[in-house]
Amino acid sequence: MAMSRIIFFLVNFVFTVIGFLLGLRILLRFFGANPSTPFVQWIYESSDSLLAPFAGIFPVTRLEGGFIVDFPAIFAVIVYAFIGYLIVEVVDIIAYRSEERVVRKRK
Repeated sequence: MAMSRIIFFLVNFVFTVIGFLLGLRILLRFFGANPSTPFVQWIYESSDSLLAPFAGIFPVTRLEGGFIVDFPAIFAVIVYAFIGYLIVEVVDIIAYRSEERVVRKRK
């Protein structure tokens, strides 16, 4: 039980950080943030490796007024959220089955 809580926390923490970085990237690109500023540059560099598996799947769309819709990053957020959900569910199933075994042994 305690181990599954730790795993839940770590998985949620890691995937929250991933979602936060990608979400910031989406917003910064959409509003045309200056990529030469240190913070924006750091966000882009930090999230580049997270986006590598999704490069080229969808086009990056430029709208009037300099707005950029980063569809690969949006897709990446969805995929990483789904992966995090699957990991939590698998850990939950394993923890539940382990608890069932302990209860059966006590009887």
